[in-house]
Amino acid sequence: MDKIFPISMVVVSLILISTNSVYATNYNDTSIFSGALKYASSNAYVDANHTFSIQPPLNWSVLNNLPSNISNNALAVFSNNDKSQLATFGIYHRHIDQNVLDALNHHLDKDVLATIAQEMQATDQSSDSQTIVYNGVVDRYNDGLRVAISSATRYTSDNSTTLSENIIYFLDSGDQYTFDLTSNPSNIDKNSQLFEDSVSTFLVNQTNPIPEFPTSLIVLITAMFSIIIISKIKDIRISNK
Repeated sequence: MDKIFPISMVVVSLILISTNSVYATNYNDTSIFSGALKYASSNAYVDANHTFSIQPPLNWSVLNNLPSNISNNALAVFSNNDKSQLATFGIYHRHIDQNVLDALNHHLDKDVLATIAQEMQATDQSSDSQTIVYNGVVDRYNDGLRVAISSATRYTSDNSTTLSENIIYFLDSGDQYTFDLTSNPSNIDKNSQLFEDSVSTFLVNQTNPIPEFPTSLIVLITAMFSIIIISKIKDIRISNK
């Protein structure tokens, strides 16, 4: 998965994910938006094209005048406006093909998370940072998947660290929404709770929003088949020796 931070683009060199941190829940009789329906008329932010609504964290506001490489790809970017302890929260969208949905529905949760981590690692090998994925959760609903991933990125230039949390909705309608929180370590617990509470109010009103999520994420899941097949072949060869 392409690692995008609303304020600066970060080159990611290494992603590690522990399968011991994979948890999953099936809500086969429940919509991914079931909890958000009660916020339909009270959400404070409504997309300009009326494609979705959400309740941003209290006192967080939309960032304007962002660089075009960010604003053209984001449906919205919110900030806590605290320059000393800055945190940002972006919402992105792209369309996904049926083969991606089939892969998500037919592969194990650990394979879904491993593929996302693989894509994050493959984003760019010319690195000035190191990212570790340390937690992952997959929840399956009757209309899609919700994937939550936590990670930490250390920058070699100043030895600083930022923590991130991503929540991804893979909808059976062919839409993928990615929510990306970036925070400094000292406030990650507070900001994560605000972020998760906000995402829980997210409600899609109609499909096909614009803009699209960056094209580099197209390989997010479509590479899943080859990755899993290659690993299976290696396992078979080893077992036959």
